[in-house]
Amino acid sequence: MSALAPFKALVHQRCGLHLEGLAEARLFRAVASLQASTGLTGTTQLLGQLRRDPALFDQFVSQLTVNETYFCREPDALNWLVSTYLPERLAAEQPPLSIFSAGCSSGEEPYSVAMMLFERFGERAKALFTLTGGDLDHQVLTKARQAVYGGMAFRALSPDFKARYFSPYQGRYKLHESLRQWVTFRPFNLLNADESSAGGPFDVILFRNVSIYFDQQTRRRIHQQLGQLLAPNGILLCGVTETLGNDLGVFELVEAQGVFYFRHAEQPAAVPAAPLQPFLPTMGTKADESINDGEGANKKLALASSADLAPEAPLEPAAENERLDSITQQLHTAHQLLDQNAFNDAAAMLEALLKHQPWLIDALVLAGLVARWQQQPNQAYDYFKRAIYVAPECWPAHFYLAELYRQGELTDEPLQRKQRYAAVVRLLTTVPTSNGGLDTIAPPLPPGDARFLAERYLKAANTTLASTSTTQGVG
Repeated sequence: MSALAPFKALVHQRCGLHLEGLAEARLFRAVASLQASTGLTGTTQLLGQLRRDPALFDQFVSQLTVNETYFCREPDALNWLVSTYLPERLAAEQPPLSIFSAGCSSGEEPYSVAMMLFERFGERAKALFTLTGGDLDHQVLTKARQAVYGGMAFRALSPDFKARYFSPYQGRYKLHESLRQWVTFRPFNLLNADESSAGGPFDVILFRNVSIYFDQQTRRRIHQQLGQLLAPNGILLCGVTETLGNDLGVFELVEAQGVFYFRHAEQPAAVPAAPLQPFLPTMGTKADESINDGEGANKKLALASSADLAPEAPLEPAAENERLDSITQQLHTAHQLLDQNAFNDAAAMLEALLKHQPWLIDALVLAGLVARWQQQPNQAYDYFKRAIYVAPECWPAHFYLAELYRQGELTDEPLQRKQRYAAVVRLLTTVPTSNGGLDTIAPPLPPGDARFLAERYLKAANTTLASTSTTQGVG
């Protein structure tokens, strides 16, 4: 047995943290620090001290997680939350609505929501919403309450926001006092909501970029704990790359305007749901948000849980190979039909394939291309956006999403266009020959060509944004 095993077991029992792989290096340093601070060397003595001294255990655990976060991380979900979901809830319910950031680290996430709510609702926001952050690490909670941050925390925050909501402070930047006091921070153990109560019930729980520390069994326990804190008609938002890993059957997975979230099973939608489709949710676009008749702006569809998508029993190896060969053949056939401009036949084949394999990246990209040729840009947007949620490295989906805006197939959104082309450049700069997560078909565009075009179009998008900013400044 490894000398670290007893420490792993204690931390996993109390906090659920899964300390394997690279995390072992942090655990080794934490144990060495513990030995230095206590003067003890024996494992039994050290474990006993950790069990008896809660403050020492908190200090120990604070060395085991990577508290690396920043303002306005994954902004699409936050924009949808503040601009669409919460206004709809306010139209149907009496304020205040409560928002909880679970695993808030040093506070960037709840403070990001605070700034965005203040932008949207002004001073009224403080009466309309309560904001709470919770984390196991007492040291980062102290930093969160201080609300003083260095340069890297601002790497995704617009300069305007930084200028409006922060002031220089001892070589760093401090959040304005009114927003700092608006957010409450509390110790919170994801595995024991009763013992470290965060309050609640909450209308929105943010559980984003936290589950990487937990194995699947622990994530399911955490969902059960969070379910006790979630209001009957509340929602749980996970990180973009964590959505599938958190579809564990505890909650129902739902999509609205390209944002995936969880809710209690069989909960009525907060806004009118779209008619059920056989296999794929309909995602709205930015252009849809200007529609107020409720027919296209706020479509939701409950997705099949991972349990629903799984086969009833494991397939024998031969049968599994035959199934994979069949999928590969269908993808190649659909690709050929697309090349032959047989769009209806290709669409029908891909629809049938996605009905049984709804997260298949190759099929989603092909279906998006087919929809473009059929002059169905909103449906193409749906497919490409979903491909990105499943595989953020899917540069073809980023590229063709940007093309929908650039070529006028969707109402142009220069910022969205810029973000997509920038993603292509970033991904192909890191891995110049990347296949974009495609397993069977070749990328529709050679990676080198895609990067060249994306760089060119990115410059054009930057010029458009600069021109728009100058025009607004003159007015």
